[in-house]
Amino acid sequence: MNSTMQCQNTRTVQGRVACRRQAAPVRGPRRSIVPRAASVQAPPKVSQEVVDKCVNAIRFLAIDAVNKAKSGHPGLPMGAAPMSYVLFNETMRFNPKNPNWFNRDRFVLSAGHGSMLQYALMHLVGYDSVSMDDIKQFRQWDSRTPGHPENFLTAGVEVTTGPLGQGICNAVGLAAAEAHLAARFNKPDCMVVDHYT
Repeated sequence: MNSTMQCQNTRTVQGRVACRRQAAPVRGPRRSIVPRAASVQAPPKVSQEVVDKCVNAIRFLAIDAVNKAKSGHPGLPMGAAPMSYVLFNETMRFNPKNPNWFNRDRFVLSAGHGSMLQYALMHLVGYDSVSMDDIKQFRQWDSRTPGHPENFLTAGVEVTTGPLGQGICNAVGLAAAEAHLAARFNKPDCMVVDHYT
C-alpha cells in the first residue's frame, strides 16, 4: 500500500506534503503528534521580510493601543510576537468567520495587562469582533477589548481569566476535556475530535 493510500487527509504545506495518518482511538490524554496544516495556508515561500513585517505589526498595534489607553504593558506583546506569529500562522487551526467552530484549536492567554497580544492577533487574522476601532478603545469602559479578555464580550476569546494562574487552570481543563472527548468519540476511520489547547 503506498503512502497516499494510507493517508486520511493529504495537504500541501509550504512546499511539502503533510499527511494526517489514520489513528486508533485515543485511550488517554496523549495523542500522537501529526503534521497539521493551518486553516488558511500561507504562500509556499514567505520571505523573512514579510515575516518581520507581520511580527512588527503585532508589536506596534500593541504599543500604540497601550500608549493610547495609558494603561497596560507592551512588554508581553513585544516579546511574544514572533512566537505568536508562528503559532497562529503555522500551527493553529481556527476560522475567524466562525469563532465557535467545534474543532478549532484553543488559544488561552491569561496575561491581564498584556492581553493586547491576543487582540492584535485576532485583528490581524480577521476576527470581526476586534476591529481597529475596538483596538483604539483598548482598556476603556464598555469596550470589546477590556484589560482582561472576556469570552462573553469578544467572540474568539476562549475563556475569561482574572486572577493570576486562572488561565493555566482553564487551559488544563480544556485539554483534559479534549482528551476525554477524543477517547470517547474518535474511531479508527473517523477523527471527530482533533483539536488542541
